[in-house]
Amino acid sequence: MNLSHFADFCEQAVRDGILFYYTGEFSQNVIGAMTDTLKQRLDAAGVSGPARRKLFSTFVEMSQNIMHYANEATTDGAKVGALAIGRNGDNKFYIVSGNPVRVEHVERIKGKVEPLRSMTIDEIKAAYREQLRNDEHDKDTVSRGAGLGFLTVAREASEPIEYQIVYRSAQADYAEFYLRAAI
Repeated sequence: MNLSHFADFCEQAVRDGILFYYTGEFSQNVIGAMTDTLKQRLDAAGVSGPARRKLFSTFVEMSQNIMHYANEATTDGAKVGALAIGRNGDNKFYIVSGNPVRVEHVERIKGKVEPLRSMTIDEIKAAYREQLRNDEHDKDTVSRGAGLGFLTVAREASEPIEYQIVYRSAQADYAEFYLRAAI
């Protein structure tokens, strides 16, 4: 990246209220380090109470999504993705994530996320409780939680979650999955 592109990136991050941004390999150790950094950033921003809990819960779920759904993008099998947390002008927070997913998983992901966009908070909470009682999700070898993470993100969000799938012609086996939650 040349310096003018980096300067543009930094300026855009400031305009978008970015408090935290990470792109690279995701592992439990990296998530732990990001959690510590996020805690410090939220302390500095004076965030406490319910907003803090919701931000941490959503952050953990989105990070876990990257670890579970992202393709193995490095030779050592590490999962790669990006995650940002920001605060917009009306003082609401948002969390966005992005990672490559195998094309064969796209419809499954859409099937879990799309219904959440039209559900009420009470319906989301009921679906979450129902999924917790569902013994079948233990047999799910792809997502391990069978949608509990998406339900958690939707439950914590103050408006319907957003997602986007972008197909890249250069990588026919993979698509980019982006998720956004306002807190």
